[in-house]
Amino acid sequence: MSGAEPLLAGLDVGTTHTKAGVYRTDGNPVALRQAPTPADAETLRDTALRLLADCVSAAGVPPVALGVASMAETGAPLDAAGAPVGELLHWRDRRAGRQAEQLAEAVGPAAFFATTGLHPSAKLPLARWIWLRQHDPDVLRRMACWASAADLVVAAITGTVATSPTLAARTGGFDIAAGRYRPELLDLAGLRPEQLPPVLAADQVAGRVTVTAARRTGLPAGTPVVVAGHDHLVAAWAAGVRAPGQVADSMGTAEAVLTPVVTLPPPAARATGNSVGPFVDGRSFCLISGLSSSGGLVEWLLDRIAPAGQPDRHEWFTDLVGPPPCRPTGITVQPYLHGRASPEPDPHRTLALHGIRPEHTLADIGRAVLEGLCMQVRWMIETQLSISGHQPDSVRVFGGPTANPTWMWIKAQVTPAPVVVLPGHCGAALGAAQLAGRAIGIPQTPPPGPPPRSATETTPDWEAAYRSHFLPSATTASNPPLNSEEAS
Repeated sequence: MSGAEPLLAGLDVGTTHTKAGVYRTDGNPVALRQAPTPADAETLRDTALRLLADCVSAAGVPPVALGVASMAETGAPLDAAGAPVGELLHWRDRRAGRQAEQLAEAVGPAAFFATTGLHPSAKLPLARWIWLRQHDPDVLRRMACWASAADLVVAAITGTVATSPTLAARTGGFDIAAGRYRPELLDLAGLRPEQLPPVLAADQVAGRVTVTAARRTGLPAGTPVVVAGHDHLVAAWAAGVRAPGQVADSMGTAEAVLTPVVTLPPPAARATGNSVGPFVDGRSFCLISGLSSSGGLVEWLLDRIAPAGQPDRHEWFTDLVGPPPCRPTGITVQPYLHGRASPEPDPHRTLALHGIRPEHTLADIGRAVLEGLCMQVRWMIETQLSISGHQPDSVRVFGGPTANPTWMWIKAQVTPAPVVVLPGHCGAALGAAQLAGRAIGIPQTPPPGPPPRSATETTPDWEAAYRSHFLPSATTASNPPLNSEEAS
């Protein structure tokens, strides 16, 4: 490698794994590392710095800039010395359900959406800050600043606490149109805007590597560092989804569909369950629709059907459901392990399988779960198209589950636009590196990716399975679960 060729570094603190990479400016990786994401703030920072150091060492040439992305709605309060106070507050934590209801009662769901682009939810930091105010006020008393997961890492490397618009927008206290925190929302938790980190554009340098961090990471002291933002959006950027008419399908434990839009959608979009926030380009907005259990639903299924002691149960599952079926299984699956966020939000919606017959096999059930997931994502895409008014030229799909060929084949049959699968796509770590390069003036271009698949329309069998079976089943009103008194 030429010593004159600049390299860029990226970190992605994801829900399941933390990933680090060093890349050439064309996006090709020079070194990649990953490890499970720890559950506490200190270990999370240590893990990210260790992975980064491993990549820098393996690359042999120090990167000229670093970008950091992370999952949203997850972070920790920091004290005046920059040390985490209490536990890492994770988006999976559902303790603040009652506080989310209080938030909705205090502000009103419509007004809250109009300001924040979000729906009151237990996963929002604002709801958990209200919970802390009511149950552990000492944590908020000691909190000098809130830091999202990416902010924690950037602070450890630069000594500076800052965040991006895409992460600030997921706190529940940020006005997405005005681009600032709303004091009246933060006041519900007894917080002030100065206790939230300054918001910098994704192409704005947040800080520079300190001498101490240089010794830990191998990056030269003074290297510029960028808070790239929300990992789903950063991964979409890296996949080449950067303008209206382009759709990203980010797959992992959860699955997110993202569509850039030029302007904020009308208030009626709230009823669809989509959230809205700033996009990483700093100029446009983004519709986001989430499925909380995608790969997570497959994991749940494998916990129950994979043979004990199976060394690689994902490979076992791939063999079980393959080769791709020619026709739908005839089983309709509502893939809602934790309720449904969008479309037609329904927290009481549960996982359900309909139409199982005696001749169906375990392989059929596994394929039916994949069918249900793909049909739910199609519904999410169609809802976003109805808001954006743009028919996509393609849907770019990336994430760990793309390794399952049957899953991707079903997705191609069901999706109402050509599917471009990006296997091995480095996702948010690559996007973070690209945004860091953009911040220091290194031009970035979208990766070429494989050409769209030839079939742009679903076959009659798959269209009927979606229109005549999945949608009627998914839109039938559900009943809330019985409580213990009703069940007795």
